[in-house]
Amino acid sequence: MKKAFLFKFLSVFAIAAGIMASSAWAEPWKFGVISDTQWTIADDGKNPNTCAADIIKQVDRQFIATGVKLVVHVGDMMDSGSQVNDYTRALYAQDLYNAGIGFYPLRGNHEAAHGTYTGSGEDFIHAYPQIVPGSDAGENNNTPGDITTALLPLADLDPNTGNPPADRTRQHTFKVGRHFSAPEDVNSLTGGVSYAFQYHNATFMLLDQFKSPDYYTSYIPNQMTWIDDTLTNRPAHSHAFAFTHKNILGGNHKDNMFGGNAAGDPGDGFGIDPSTPITNTPGLTVGLKQTYENNFLAAMQENHVKYVISGHDHHHYNSVVTSPDGLSKVHQLITQSDSSKFYTPGLPVSGNDVPVEQDLARIGYYIFTVDGPRVTIDYYADDHGNWLSDNNFPDGTGPLPNGTTPILHFVKRSTTGYSLNGKENLVAHGAPYAMTDNTIPASTMEHGFVGTSMAILDGINGSTATTNYGKVTEKAVNTGWAPAERHLASDILTLWGMADLGSKQTDTYVLSMNVDRRALCNFPDNGGFGIVARDTDGRWVNAVDMNFGGSSKFVKGQWKPSYGLGTYGVDVKTKTAWAVINYDGDFAIATARSCHEKCDR
Repeated sequence: MKKAFLFKFLSVFAIAAGIMASSAWAEPWKFGVISDTQWTIADDGKNPNTCAADIIKQVDRQFIATGVKLVVHVGDMMDSGSQVNDYTRALYAQDLYNAGIGFYPLRGNHEAAHGTYTGSGEDFIHAYPQIVPGSDAGENNNTPGDITTALLPLADLDPNTGNPPADRTRQHTFKVGRHFSAPEDVNSLTGGVSYAFQYHNATFMLLDQFKSPDYYTSYIPNQMTWIDDTLTNRPAHSHAFAFTHKNILGGNHKDNMFGGNAAGDPGDGFGIDPSTPITNTPGLTVGLKQTYENNFLAAMQENHVKYVISGHDHHHYNSVVTSPDGLSKVHQLITQSDSSKFYTPGLPVSGNDVPVEQDLARIGYYIFTVDGPRVTIDYYADDHGNWLSDNNFPDGTGPLPNGTTPILHFVKRSTTGYSLNGKENLVAHGAPYAMTDNTIPASTMEHGFVGTSMAILDGINGSTATTNYGKVTEKAVNTGWAPAERHLASDILTLWGMADLGSKQTDTYVLSMNVDRRALCNFPDNGGFGIVARDTDGRWVNAVDMNFGGSSKFVKGQWKPSYGLGTYGVDVKTKTAWAVINYDGDFAIATARSCHEKCDR
């Protein structure tokens, strides 16, 4: 009977609440990330001029369907650097422009450091005028008239058997972003194209480290004044995303965004004598390179940049990197490639790098959803996977069926995220998930918050996942908060990072939520109160109903270790609700009678 009461209440509540967002919260928005669109084998009539155009079109359709506002490309936009190939990639941005989606690319080593091609910076600016600070900054759909399909082989232009770029159907330019800036002194010196801009409540910083045709020397250290100023002077309580082509610490590549590497060096000089010279970068020693990394990671941490996003290594990898001096940390996200080339990570690896997720030999992309202080990162990849790299096919047929791009079926492989108003807990294999967090107290009543605390009371990281080279992964469990919605008795908690790659199910754990007593007028103990979760349709339902297995059972009183999956309850004395569940997502407390005004109870 008690259980039925809660079900009846929640079904009425779900209809009333729908998918409402708090009126105090700006509408969420999305952006996409694509990487390394290199076609490394013979053109099959669909991938001209070493540009993986067929993969690009398939990924762009996903971006369009998802409703992203802009797409960032983190470099290596084609395999062989040349003006013709650079301009070819620009033609295949037209699908995004036609959908009103901004496109913001970054040079990789295949543009900036390929053979004797030294004009990539100038060609890049010409092809993408939207990236250049000034009156035309942010004006998309402005590809110059000299970049035409005459650059492409005739076979690729055949509408029946080829893969022509989209015609320009949106006749006018459109603006995406504001407050564009660049380290003009460094760009002028190096021919680089670093730039930054703001969109809604986020700053995007794209860092070009190259001076053509030098592959190894990094000019990011020369940009630190601009980096610091741009991040420090952005609007308060806003996000910032840093993008580079090379990684902080790569899996396959041990050169990185700060320069080359010495023998046996995993990239940050871990375990290497600081005086050791880096032979492929004249004048650079391991110790000097470590100083560069210390300074950069300190700037990221001090300015609340949670993720540095890169390409270059052609696999999906999320990790937490600590600076060589041990003082700063940041997540690095190495993005999955959209190429016919795949890399296998290997030793040596740094003790300063804690793996969170690794996924190899797939074609993939990313959707970032920015919702107030919260950011959710969804990683999608093809459901086939296990592609072999071009290097495995000396006969030139390539890793994909018959040397052609397949029809890709994308599935969500993982969801992670963070919040500027939350906290992160790294949980090793076999370690407890126990953690606490809370919103602002109800007495302040800022932006609709009523004052809520959370705790994970029980649960162990039972994952056995490792990287391909045997290093164990850890769970990066993050919390975030949104203000209470109508019909909810608490603020909304978001939990990310508890599931293994490729799964929605987590270890079984006990979630507890407590409401500031001044925000609650009634705390019934008859089953008409409890923790609710947001389902895939945006409705609030009994949290235990979304479990993978278990039996729903209501208990009055405190949680006990003997309670199994699906048990939930309330503790009237402490105004606490709890539930034994095995998934993460959005959670809140709902009751048949709740209110935001202060009470004397």
